[in-house]
Amino acid sequence: MLSTPSTIGELFRSLGLSLTIRAAEGDDESWSCTLARPDGDVYEIDVVSFFDVDPETGEEWAVEPTPSRVLSVLAGTDVEAEDDEADGEAAAETEAAVRAFLGDEAYDLLLVLDAEGVE
Repeated sequence: MLSTPSTIGELFRSLGLSLTIRAAEGDDESWSCTLARPDGDVYEIDVVSFFDVDPETGEEWAVEPTPSRVLSVLAGTDVEAEDDEADGEAAAETEAAVRAFLGDEAYDLLLVLDAEGVE
């Protein structure tokens, strides 16, 4: 990264990532996403859903994936496992895999940008 990206979208572009999305089987509001680095390494998200929320009413609705939304999912490492004990292990494994895929510097920046909510 030459200059420090100030949004998640800029981070996505600075890393040279590409995103492939497919409708997830059996769920109209879920997606399967594949992120690819320029060197050919990939990171797969099997099933994920994206929602926007009206801040005044709390009403939410499904939205399509964007590069920023997908990277925000990686920042959250919100992973569901079969049982509560496995949730912590799954989250730690996911964080390690995402950090390895993006690199330490990019992952740390992603966490900051996601916390600030700058897509």
